[in-house]
Amino acid sequence: MPQRPPFKGRSFWPSFFSKIVAHLQWEARAIDLVPDARAWPELEPARRERLTTLLAGFRVAEDAVAEHLEPFDGAAKRASLASAETLMAWVLFLQRRDEQRHAVFFDRIAAEVLGLPGETPDERREAARELAPPAVLELFEERLPALAADLAAGHAELSDGVSLYHMLLEGIVFDTARRALLDDIADGALPGVREGVRRTDLDERWHIGFGVRCLIESPPAPGVLEDLLAGAEESAAAWGDAVPAATRERVVRKVGRRLSAAGLIERRAAA
Repeated sequence: MPQRPPFKGRSFWPSFFSKIVAHLQWEARAIDLVPDARAWPELEPARRERLTTLLAGFRVAEDAVAEHLEPFDGAAKRASLASAETLMAWVLFLQRRDEQRHAVFFDRIAAEVLGLPGETPDERREAARELAPPAVLELFEERLPALAADLAAGHAELSDGVSLYHMLLEGIVFDTARRALLDDIADGALPGVREGVRRTDLDERWHIGFGVRCLIESPPAPGVLEDLLAGAEESAAAWGDAVPAATRERVVRKVGRRLSAAGLIERRAAA
C-alpha cells in the first residue's frame, strides 16, 4: 500500500501537487471514440437528450475555464501564501494545461459522437451553446470571465478566484455533471466517453484539493464560503433535469464536508 507523503511544511504542497499531475497525464486525442459514435444513434432518445445536455455543457464550460485561468497565475504571485508563490503559480499553470486537454476531449465528443455542426472548434462551441443549459452558460461565460478580469486588474484576490472556480464551478457544478455522466454511462454504452470523463474526474479531484489548500493558506473574506454553501443547491441545479436530484444532494453534502474538514467553515454550516 502506498505510503502517505511526509508533511514537510507548507512549502511542500506545490511540489506534492506537481507529482500528482505528472502521474495523471493522459492524451485527449488517444482515446478511441469510434465505438461511441457507432453506439450513439442506438441510444434511447430521452437518454441521448440527457447526455447531450451534459456533454454540450462541458464542451462550452471546459473551453471557458481553459481560456480564463491565466489571471490566476498572477493572483497567486501577489498572494501572501506560506508556500512559495512562484511554485503555486506553476501548479496553477499545470492546472490550466489540464483544462486545455479537457477542452480538446469534449470538442472531440462534440464532433465525433454528438455530430455537432461546425468545421472548427469555435463553430462547434457555438453549436454546443444552443444545447447547454442557460444557467451553465451564465456561470462559465459571464461570472467566470468577470472574475478573471477582476483578477487581472488586481481588483480581486486569489481567494476570490479559488472560491468561485475551485469550490463552486469545479467542486459543485462540474462535479455534479461528472457524477451524473459516470452514473449514466456506467453500463459501458459509451466506453470512450466514460474513459475520458473518468480521467477528467481524476484531474479535477486534485484541482479541488489544490483549491482547498490555497484557501487554507489564504482564506477568503468572512462569509464568502458560507454564502457559497448556502447557494450550493442552486449551483448544483444548473444542469436542470439532466442531473438527478439524488446526485445533486450527494455533491452538496460532499462540498460541506470538504470545507468543514479543512476548517474553512463551521461544522454546523456544513450539516
